[in-house]
Amino acid sequence: MHKIFPIVPVLTVLLPVLSPVLAVCAEVRPSQKLAPNVDAIAQNTVLTTVEPSIALPANFQYPNGIAHASDGTLYVGSITSGQILRITPDGKIETFFSGNDEVFAATALRLDESRSILWGSSPDFLGTGNSRGENVRRRPRVFALDTRSGEVLRVILMPKGGFGNDIALDPQGGIYITDSTLARIHYLAPRTTQLQTWAVDERFRAEGIGLAGIARRSDGVLVVGHYSNGELFKVTPQPQSRPRVETIPLERRLENPDGMQFAPDGSLILTEGAGESGNGRLLRINVFAPTHLKPIKTLATDLKSPVNLTLAGRQVWVTESQIRHRLIPEQSSTVPDRFFVHRFILP
Repeated sequence: MHKIFPIVPVLTVLLPVLSPVLAVCAEVRPSQKLAPNVDAIAQNTVLTTVEPSIALPANFQYPNGIAHASDGTLYVGSITSGQILRITPDGKIETFFSGNDEVFAATALRLDESRSILWGSSPDFLGTGNSRGENVRRRPRVFALDTRSGEVLRVILMPKGGFGNDIALDPQGGIYITDSTLARIHYLAPRTTQLQTWAVDERFRAEGIGLAGIARRSDGVLVVGHYSNGELFKVTPQPQSRPRVETIPLERRLENPDGMQFAPDGSLILTEGAGESGNGRLLRINVFAPTHLKPIKTLATDLKSPVNLTLAGRQVWVTESQIRHRLIPEQSSTVPDRFFVHRFILP
């Protein structure tokens, strides 16, 4: 049962979708870098209204990517399957896309409604066994689906060694995608099939998972989160040069920041995965506030591995992946009975 504030939390949950560093993430060990500032959390709690959660079908596991249409329709993808659900405003749940050899996961989903395109990222989290008993992982990729027919429009492989994580759209039909291993943000221009390197910075690097969540403001400024280090970065386009990258000063280091989007008031709404503590949160941060250290407001806690979200007005839908047990050896085979999408109303 997740808590809605005004109550003080502890922390949040984890989405390591990064196969090459799975062993690193599985070592759930103490880290001073990720220890939360409990006093700061206590001073910045906000009342959020919780709405009834959506129970996903029993055969659908580890939800992650989520997007919404203007009529309230939701699309929900999985960390471990290419299946994508469509949930109508009246609560009907159906399979929109069954997955195939090209699309085997949907860890991020973003809807370009004006072009009837559902964009997603598809990394191979668990891999598949071959005839020699080896675990083989397919190359991560970005995909585009036609929302009218479910047809696969495009599949674009990530650069060798890259790991596509989360996606943000621009009004022209292009997409930005964070790369968790190559320490960069890629851009796919409209009607093209070749990813461009849009921003590179040494601060994006990580021993484990690097960049994860990404959100684009209407003026083109991006905010990205560093999953392992708990930092946020502001990335500002420049007319004649590479984008400018600035660390956003926060009142405490985040524990695995993940999915994020901007609210109508300009604040950033994001999930805090909390791989170490296991106590996931939904947060609000005014990353453009005039104060030096940006305050962190906790909207909800006790979420189990919250990984992504979609936002429409004051409504926020959060996917609760419950994936953390897969990284703890003694719990790895204990699969939860059901998985959920939680809905909140912002104050």
